[in-house]
Amino acid sequence: MPRKTQAEDEAEDRLIWPPPHAHQLLILLEEFVQKTHGAIPNIKDFKVMAVKLLGPCAKRYLPAQVKSKYHRMRIIYGKFKKLINHTGFGWDFDNNTPMCDTDVWDDYCKANPGVSKFKYVGLPDYEMHKNVFEKSNATGGLGYSSANPPCDVDDEADIEDKSLHPDNGRSDDDEEAFQDYIGGQHSGSKRAGPSAGRGRGRKKRTTEADYISAAMIEVASVLKSRADVSMASQRLHSETVNNEEEFTLAACQKIVDSMGVTPTAYLKAMQYLMANKEWRGVFGRMSDDIRWSWIASLDC
Repeated sequence: MPRKTQAEDEAEDRLIWPPPHAHQLLILLEEFVQKTHGAIPNIKDFKVMAVKLLGPCAKRYLPAQVKSKYHRMRIIYGKFKKLINHTGFGWDFDNNTPMCDTDVWDDYCKANPGVSKFKYVGLPDYEMHKNVFEKSNATGGLGYSSANPPCDVDDEADIEDKSLHPDNGRSDDDEEAFQDYIGGQHSGSKRAGPSAGRGRGRKKRTTEADYISAAMIEVASVLKSRADVSMASQRLHSETVNNEEEFTLAACQKIVDSMGVTPTAYLKAMQYLMANKEWRGVFGRMSDDIRWSWIASLDC
């Protein structure tokens, strides 16, 4: 099966983790790092965070999903940190975005996949990302210090694979947390019985059936997520078509006329909207302040 494109991967991530949910996870991670003085969360910690997310997010996340999002956030922060440290750019400190010529930016994006989105929006919750990942001291198979350079595409795939398959290299603590998680998935099963006291102090090892059960749960979750992504893409396409019908070039021209901009800015704005049909809906729905800023950027 061919690997998903960067856009498809990001769309699926946004669907599973809407920005408010990702923000709530960052709050929990920031509290964890402060409480543990920079420790790296393990599967037991991710399980606790999954439970805490249920209230504010009104959605049940699996511990493996929380763990995967944590590593994705760390990778994204590494890319943004590298972008900040790049000496070939100016920097817009108000918007936390880079400033450079289009050709320079295109070359940087080719050499560093996954950074194109930072051109206009920066990294949301940047300070929280910094507090979480600069203070963490990673060790073990998934360890990755913030002092190291960001991962390349192959490294990201390896980390994501390890995040979604937590049984590889499982420690005793991870084993115990995994047993708790599996126990919660089997409705009607009892954790304790008449003979529970005799086995106290001994840890039950995970069986192959347990791993298969967990894998089936994860596969079902992924399939549902992909179906949701497909439906979201269809809705987005429908909304885009409606935008194009509603905001014609003539409608955009009326908006520009009403703003009273300079003749030079007026011509540049109309030339851009004539050449970029998909921007007409975006322009029409901009707030007044953003619309003025956008036209001012064309007049530079």
